[in-house]
Amino acid sequence: MSVANPNAASVPPPSDYDVEFRSLADDAWYSVCTVLDGEKLTLKYQNFSDDDDSIFEVKNLKTLDELEKLKDRFRPISPQLQDNECHKVVGGVVVCVSHSFDGSDNRFYDATVDDVVRQEHSFDQGGEMCLCTYIVIMQHGPVAGKDFKMNPVYLRTRSQPQALLKRLNQSTKCAERSPCKKQPPDEEKSNDHSDWPRDDDDLGGYSSVLLIDNLDKNLSPSTIVEFIHIHTSLSVQACVFPSMSSEMFTQGAIVLNSRKNLEKLSKFLDCQNHIIMSERGRPWVVSENLSGHDSFALSIQNLMHKYQYNLCEPHHQSTGHVLKVVCPGSEEYTSAKQLRDLFMEFTEHQRGLHKRLAMEERKILQPSQVI
Repeated sequence: MSVANPNAASVPPPSDYDVEFRSLADDAWYSVCTVLDGEKLTLKYQNFSDDDDSIFEVKNLKTLDELEKLKDRFRPISPQLQDNECHKVVGGVVVCVSHSFDGSDNRFYDATVDDVVRQEHSFDQGGEMCLCTYIVIMQHGPVAGKDFKMNPVYLRTRSQPQALLKRLNQSTKCAERSPCKKQPPDEEKSNDHSDWPRDDDDLGGYSSVLLIDNLDKNLSPSTIVEFIHIHTSLSVQACVFPSMSSEMFTQGAIVLNSRKNLEKLSKFLDCQNHIIMSERGRPWVVSENLSGHDSFALSIQNLMHKYQYNLCEPHHQSTGHVLKVVCPGSEEYTSAKQLRDLFMEFTEHQRGLHKRLAMEERKILQPSQVI
């Protein structure tokens, strides 16, 4: 890419570069200005010339799935982590980091925080300076899977640019009206989740369901979905089951559609460096990992389907005060660990009672077969 002339009339003001785009060329994130003209979308990259503009037209997109994948490449600008905010970065959190290939060409990629080396902050020059080091594992790009030591990092964007998506959706509707895009009747899928995107490492027609125990009874599925997306960038579906009035907690389910996503989420939920805790101090406990045909997951997905759109509603409440990640060394972590151990002891006792109940039932129903 060639560097833009800042005095050129065609260069938009800095405030217009209000979204990030993950480039098709190098898979890196760039700040862009978007210009939508009918069904033609032009992307202008900040600090690059017009020759490097990317142009997308609906007529060149073969399927609606391609259009959805293009929309997934946009997000708001990722703010740089401030020196006094380093406590927000813990193991398992997804951040955006800068990587240099030749010492000068910096490109931005998402990475998962593997560990944080905490250091006392410096106040030598009148302001606070974070000296912590973040050990991250790159998620994509030419160095995907490799680990690096970073400082600073950028907070992973928590949402998608709704204004831009609304305009792109207008193009989506145009594509839907195009006869060449419509599937033959015998190929159309009837399941509500038939358009749920799958990657190359999908579960071969299977969906995986993680059962989560010890949830607050007033927790909403949309809160779980947003919380998972904030910390892992995964798009999942969730459901919270009803519970009896005598129970102090309830159980929920998280549905994933690929083995890769399952491994990524399991690593976050089972991370030894943190515990997920509710505002009331109740720690999450992963109770079971179930896998089955899509028809098995469909029954759960039908329950959660209406909640999937809450993330796009303008008045959706942030999950920051509802769910949080607590780390070793804090009082919250100590309390959460004690409560988690207590809950696991309770569930183990409960399993023993279930086995005893089953044995006693057999004695009554089939006395001749009981030795």
